[in-house]
Amino acid sequence: MKRTLLLLVSLLLISSVAMADQIGIFSDATGQSCNLGNIVGQFSNSAAVIHQFATGATGSRFKITFPAGTTFFGFNAWQPCEFACDGQTFPYGQCLTGSIVIGTITAIYGPGVIKIVPPDGSPNVTYYDCLFGENLAGGGTAYVGIPGDPCTIAVESSTWGQVKSLYR
Repeated sequence: MKRTLLLLVSLLLISSVAMADQIGIFSDATGQSCNLGNIVGQFSNSAAVIHQFATGATGSRFKITFPAGTTFFGFNAWQPCEFACDGQTFPYGQCLTGSIVIGTITAIYGPGVIKIVPPDGSPNVTYYDCLFGENLAGGGTAYVGIPGDPCTIAVESSTWGQVKSLYR
């Protein structure tokens, strides 16, 4: 009986971790591929930034880094910043769930890796839940001019105390 209970608790924890909120960069708004293809040196506004696996979010906070040789023109967020928006905090306008397309990147890309990273002065990529509490989110990676589809979901290390605090 103890083994069954332990197995059940383990599966619940694994499924919770596997479906943690993730903010990634994808080739389009469907979020199927993080490989932007061989668009090196080409103008593109189709790369979408998507908050995936949201169980309830009102905004997110992150920064985007680009490979050398990229000319960045802008990030077209679907929800305009009506409040104190520093260009790294993106309000969603309401509590949303599932896959949330935050906006699209407009750039001429250099070959390499595009990453979602913590904004300056912050140790983590975060999102705001429906009660406006700040929570950790994973930051994704996209690839330009790299063959195949090497998409992976980033996993952040956590202490046992951080994991337990999610369930209090």
